[in-house]
Amino acid sequence: MLSIIFSAGPIVIYVFGFLMAVGIFLKSFIIWRRLRDLGIKEERVLDFIIMAIIIGLIFARLFFILTNFDKFGFIFTRWVFFLRYPGLSFWGWFLGALISLKWFAKKEKWDFWQIADEVTFGFLPFLALMQLGSFLDGSGFGRSTYMPWGIYFPGTLLKRHPVSLFFAIGLFIIWFLLIKAERHWRTWHWYKSDKDGFIALAGLSLTLLIYIPLAFIGDSSLYLYWLEVLLTTALFLMVSISFYFRSGRTLRKRLIGLKANNEKENNEKN
Repeated sequence: MLSIIFSAGPIVIYVFGFLMAVGIFLKSFIIWRRLRDLGIKEERVLDFIIMAIIIGLIFARLFFILTNFDKFGFIFTRWVFFLRYPGLSFWGWFLGALISLKWFAKKEKWDFWQIADEVTFGFLPFLALMQLGSFLDGSGFGRSTYMPWGIYFPGTLLKRHPVSLFFAIGLFIIWFLLIKAERHWRTWHWYKSDKDGFIALAGLSLTLLIYIPLAFIGDSSLYLYWLEVLLTTALFLMVSISFYFRSGRTLRKRLIGLKANNEKENNEKN
């Protein structure tokens, strides 16, 4: 693994910290440019970005410590020096970003779903780079495996699933697909609504869909293993249902449409 990019005396550049810095810059630039194009004042955009980064970082670190407490314990230096003791939680970043967005949207009277769509385009590549950093520094591994893609990570005697690498690739693919879909989703026949929220809900649904199988091969304790799988599956179902109803489709309309089609087919036969 490549945990250190550069080292000269007291100066050490860790790959995790470097990719996190690149991810923060890329996320901030994308969100700043997109929200500015919506006509939002730049100083308010910068305030939102700074708040989202700080809250997201705090939540991501705390979530990771709680789920890996056996490795950190009450040694607070390990909590703080996350470049030397890397690890940030996807769930923490997600919750921190959601809290920041909800609070700022309410305070500034922004359209929550419109802003959520734009923020998604900055959040996905940032998460992907974070997962790539976890893989390169040797902390993003899963359970042991004999499959061809198994990798020996530092401190492990058996080959492990490169969970973070899989997740990073998946996030980059989702980002690419959403960029392609951005200009066309309002014209799709099956999506019967032009309301904002398609990008955010589609991105979250696809991310969770990728995360569910990765949770099965993640290196978690037995209790956290099943809890993570169940929570991720439940959230995926909730987001998918929200996506379905926000698309302009309802079960009532669906049933009426099926009934009309059946009546039409019966009339044609008679």
